[in-house]
Amino acid sequence: MSEPIADRPPEPPGDAWQDIPRPQVAPRRRLGVSLVWLVPLVALAIAASLFVRSVILIGPRIDIEFATADGIEPGKTEVRYKEVAIGRVESVSLRGDRKRVIVTVRLDRSAAGFAVEDTSFWVVKPRVGAGGISGLGTLLSGAYIGADAGVSAVTRDSFVGLEAPPFVLRGEPGSIFVLHADDLGSLDVGSPVLYKRTRVGRVVGYTFDPVKDDLAIRIFVEDPYQALVAPQARFWNASGIDVRLNASGLTINTQTLASVIAGGVAFEIPAGSPRSAPAASESSFVLFSDRRSALAPEDGSPVAVRMVFDQTARGLSDNAPIDFLGVEIGRVRSVQLQYDAKRQRFPVRVTAEIFPVRLGAVRSALFTGKEGDPAAEAEVVKRLIEKGLSAQMRTGNLLTGQLYIALELGKKSPSVKPEVVDGMIEVPTVPGALSELQPQIAAIVSKLSRVPFDEIGTSLQGALTSAQGTMTGVQELLSDVKQTLKGADKAIAQLTPEAQKALAEVRATLTKAQTSLENLDRSVTDPNAPLQRSVDDTLQELQRAAQSMRVLSDYLQLHPESLLRGKPPDPVLPSTGKRP
Repeated sequence: MSEPIADRPPEPPGDAWQDIPRPQVAPRRRLGVSLVWLVPLVALAIAASLFVRSVILIGPRIDIEFATADGIEPGKTEVRYKEVAIGRVESVSLRGDRKRVIVTVRLDRSAAGFAVEDTSFWVVKPRVGAGGISGLGTLLSGAYIGADAGVSAVTRDSFVGLEAPPFVLRGEPGSIFVLHADDLGSLDVGSPVLYKRTRVGRVVGYTFDPVKDDLAIRIFVEDPYQALVAPQARFWNASGIDVRLNASGLTINTQTLASVIAGGVAFEIPAGSPRSAPAASESSFVLFSDRRSALAPEDGSPVAVRMVFDQTARGLSDNAPIDFLGVEIGRVRSVQLQYDAKRQRFPVRVTAEIFPVRLGAVRSALFTGKEGDPAAEAEVVKRLIEKGLSAQMRTGNLLTGQLYIALELGKKSPSVKPEVVDGMIEVPTVPGALSELQPQIAAIVSKLSRVPFDEIGTSLQGALTSAQGTMTGVQELLSDVKQTLKGADKAIAQLTPEAQKALAEVRATLTKAQTSLENLDRSVTDPNAPLQRSVDDTLQELQRAAQSMRVLSDYLQLHPESLLRGKPPDPVLPSTGKRP
């Protein structure tokens, strides 16, 4: 193939052209594949590597059921464990019955172990509860799904989410204890657990067994405070402010401000108890209603007794104390009104519990059975009744009118054979001091009402009138004496000196008598005289006393108890808002 003329070099002149070798033209070799195909090949390799990596790193897909999808957004809401993202929400859909929502979550490959049956999920968002405020960080970042890793070996892909976060995460240091109570009070999940008014834990849940009628409260005591919970620890409900006004007076007890608002549980080791090893986790304790009952000595087996009183039980309430010679040995359980058809009376039946252990040495002297035997404890009470034990209602507080029951071995209480009625020991009773005082008060009022105060005032008025008449006669006699003295003055001038001297003495005597009579006349007739004023004041006081006695007698007949409690304040007038 010849080259184009334009591309040829100029030919040398003459024979020189013959000496130049001609170039050898070699054909250009063409490649089989174009370089353009390298780009898709590289892209395919990258895609293959990404696919393999995604297959290796992708985790399982799980469905979580919630009541609502509030705050959950597909593609944005994360699943976190200890604030580390372990998955993301892919989609949100309604359940078939449209009552709940199904949240589909794709977990990371490293979090595949969360897809086990005891893993818990919940939505983290701002919450205000008894345990305080939580989830404030989600105000800016948005809600997310929290997780608590399970330890089961059984995998699953469907879960039911919690409506509130659990109060104890798996692996959190501390111990859980169970408290058995009669009443929940104001306790709630998150209420604090206190020791010496210091928060050491929280209430994490409670369950009620309707078959056993048992309320079990679970508390969590944080590390290292769980070592304070010994087997002899006593727990009580420290909720709110405990104000009591009973026969013992006014008692106010409270814990911290948090327990006043949100309730709480407090515990303490009784004084004098030996230190022992900490109680094991899941140990059970009794939750008492207050600190006093929690730290009280062991009462032993109670003995049920009943007492029948033929008097009013106003002021005797449930839990009123029962004491023996000043020592509280029991509590009143109920006060009920009965009907005695034979006597046509309405006696009051009081049922109570007595703890013979509180009798101390008295119980030791009368106890003959085995410790812990209820029959042997009841035998102690029966022996006391045989020795003359009796019950009497007495006033424990004059301000409140609260009553209590006193047990005594009195001389007026003859020994009787104890009886058992409806499974309870019958304790003899004697009238209370108030019931004995009321007939005496009524008799005094009756006698006072029979006193003729009006007639006494009338008689005193008549006596004063008679005294005034007598004073009028005295004035007339004084006038006669004056006339006699005038005549005597004329006769004296004609008598002898001796007679004149004797008459002068008589005159002086009559003058003194005249002065005395004038003073007496002024003391009777003058309204401002001391005697007259004293008589008038006396009559007025007698009239007021008569009126007061009538009012007092009427009031005592209606309210004989006022001799002990005093008169209540007058009511406030609606028109003025003041007392009369």
